[in-house]
Amino acid sequence: MKNEYERYKESFSQDFSVQYKKSYISAKNNYHIHDVLEVMLVRTDGIITMIAEERHPIAANTLLLFNHMDLHYNMLSPANKSHDRYVIFFSPEFVEGLSTPQTDLLECFYFRPFKTPWILPISCQDAAEYSLLLDKIIQLKKENGNYGSELNARLLLGEFLLKVNQNYRNYHKITMLDITAQYRQIYQIINFIHQNYAENLNLDIMSKAFYINKFYLCNIFKKVTGTSPNQYLIRCRIIKAKELLLQGFSVESVCMMTGYNSLPHFSRSFKSQTGISPKKYQLNHKKSFQDTV
Repeated sequence: MKNEYERYKESFSQDFSVQYKKSYISAKNNYHIHDVLEVMLVRTDGIITMIAEERHPIAANTLLLFNHMDLHYNMLSPANKSHDRYVIFFSPEFVEGLSTPQTDLLECFYFRPFKTPWILPISCQDAAEYSLLLDKIIQLKKENGNYGSELNARLLLGEFLLKVNQNYRNYHKITMLDITAQYRQIYQIINFIHQNYAENLNLDIMSKAFYINKFYLCNIFKKVTGTSPNQYLIRCRIIKAKELLLQGFSVESVCMMTGYNSLPHFSRSFKSQTGISPKKYQLNHKKSFQDTV
């Protein structure tokens, strides 16, 4: 079963990738989430993003910020019109290496007490500056092997993410008082859950992994996220289960892939989160997909 899942998962062996895309028609895809973080810089009107089964038309000069929990897909409308965007992927571990205790570049992906935190409108000038940075990174990646090109690309990506977080703070009116060491610690725990949700993960394992008393862990986790670590783990598993069901995996396979060792337990957990059984969810969405970005 693990081999089946490994074949399904998109391989991402690089620390980061940057692509410029110009399309007239959508590519075929379904709802999905990533094991890495994603930023999309939308430069033209006409992209529609479906997130958590809600439809969001995206205006030109918008950043889309997707973390491991954002079940989404993008489609183009109308057809026969140029749709320009940049797509950036990177691992959380790579971004942590660029961050400092005072400046956490993961902030915009995990500090999200807002209605639509994944959609960040920006000015035309900011969009132009982002495009310039990303074009330089793309060129440097092509020059890989030249002395300093890889380091220069990393530095430019750090500059890009710093600007994203500055825009995010300004747009949502976040002050320094909103972000404490507790938030940075929770980022790490959330990332740990995303990486290990398919394993036999529980509160005791999490507290030992981070050398934190489990009662203190529950307290600060709920203070930051509004939920407990176990509830967050369940939510993470069910969101991943939705994605796998929509990709056509059987209910039995999805049960095993998402850390459940009992099909009845998985079905009860899924129904408590969604209101319907895993099989009914899969059947309800089987014919609902459109062509996507």
